[in-house]
Amino acid sequence: MAVKIQEGFALFSKRMDAKAYIESEDESLDNMESQKILEIKRERDERKRKLLFDNLDLILRHRDEIMKTPRYAKIDAHYALRGGGAYIGPIAMRRRFCAAGVSVTVGITLGSLLEIWGTATYKVNCSCGNTAYIRSFGGSPLTGMSVAGAVCPHCKNEIHGIRSRPFGDYVRQVLNALDREKAAVSQAFTSGVFGKFSEQCSLEKMISELKLREI
Repeated sequence: MAVKIQEGFALFSKRMDAKAYIESEDESLDNMESQKILEIKRERDERKRKLLFDNLDLILRHRDEIMKTPRYAKIDAHYALRGGGAYIGPIAMRRRFCAAGVSVTVGITLGSLLEIWGTATYKVNCSCGNTAYIRSFGGSPLTGMSVAGAVCPHCKNEIHGIRSRPFGDYVRQVLNALDREKAAVSQAFTSGVFGKFSEQCSLEKMISELKLREI
């Protein structure tokens, strides 16, 4: 049986000042469910990130096709890149803004990711003679110093301790990509075609289709 709690304003104020919040059963259940959802999302992002890098050679072989196919280019890939800096924390690979009174979230798409990897900033030479691609970076916005990690799609070698690029160059490419995604959504609202870009496609579906093309 539920217990009804009564308290005066003075006691309520003291409890609020002490941050001694009373959580109802419904609030507790909602918080627990929210934590479970966040954990599922984190696990899903990790799985997709591994899938993407396991098939990076396949994706790069079909780069031009992906860029020309909206249902491929618009696949969410915010989980692929990881970055952060001293004093500023993690670099957000998603951005929320208001368009025509509607809250919209844009993020790094597969098309944006391939554009980022097309820049010299996000490429390094691998010992196997091929090109490796930056997938994580950190540094300081004050000193400009950075350290990054890359992976080679050909030999699967992971390269650590890359310190040859300014921290700001990494961040700038991400922000430019997010600006392009935001501009595309804003233009879609202006022209009245928002939500009508193309058929939806998942990373898993695209990889299956690309593999079938190579049989």
